[in-house]
Formats: sequence, structure tokens, C-alpha cells
Amino acid sequence: MRDLSEARDLADRFSYEGPATWSRVMLGTLNVVRGRLAQARELLDQALDLSLAARSTPFVTLCLAAHARLTFGEGDPERAALLEGAADGLRRRVGLRAWPMLRPTETELTAQLRQALGTDRFDQAFAAGSRLNQREAVAAVRDQRGTCAQTP
Repeated sequence: MRDLSEARDLADRFSYEGPATWSRVMLGTLNVVRGRLAQARELLDQALDLSLAARSTPFVTLCLAAHARLTFGEGDPERAALLEGAADGLRRRVGLRAWPMLRPTETELTAQLRQALGTDRFDQAFAAGSRLNQREAVAAVRDQRGTCAQTP
């Protein structure tokens, strides 16, 4: 965790959006695993803002998938399935796949969501998410936290 914090600090100091986003997503994900959901949300929200400012679809989808995990941890599997579907749909439309090192965790999350919701409800939420454009997907994240900030 210390290494990720140092990477975040260096990336911030030198204005490297990619490493700044990546380190926040990884720190946020670690906080989800540790049950520190408020800290995770703060980091993941910062990462999403950075990815939007950089206009980086790969990083936006990384953030959406991380928010899906956080949302599941907060007890909302239906919205988590929607966000995971949004990440998948956005990636597919631009010819991307999930980051190779993150594919196993996304596969695991998808299985957990399918089990929590049942196949039909999961498929409906995931499919609805996969149809969202980037603005709608970001709004789904922001609406979840009770804000309706505009996206770039």
C-alpha cells in the first residue's frame, strides 16, 4: 500500500494522469477489500475525475469496474452489475478488453453478482449497463453517491 501511495504522490507531483489514476484505483480497491468503503469511494471518485479529464476510455472503464466492486461491497448488487456492464460495454465498443491482470477479479465479481442477483436479474442489469454511453455510466456512479455533477 505504501508503494501505491508513493506512486500516487509522484504521479500527482509530475502530472502523470495514467499513473495517478491507476494508483488511486488500486488503493481504492485495496480499501474495498479491507472494508474501508468511505476511503475507497474518495480514491475511486478522484480516479474517475482524472480519467475523465484525460479523456481516457481505458481508465474510465477501469474506474467503472472498480466502482462496481465498491458498490457491491456497499450492498447494491444490482447497481454493481449495471456498472460492470457499463465498463464492459464501453470497452467492447472501442475494441478493448479488461486489463489482463484484472480479468480474473472482474470474472470473480461477475460470478458473485450473478449469484447474488440470480441469472435473470444479473443479465438484465448487466445488459442495461452495457448500453450506457460514457456520460450515462459516469452519471450512474455519481447518482449512486447522491450527486449529479456534470461530466466533461
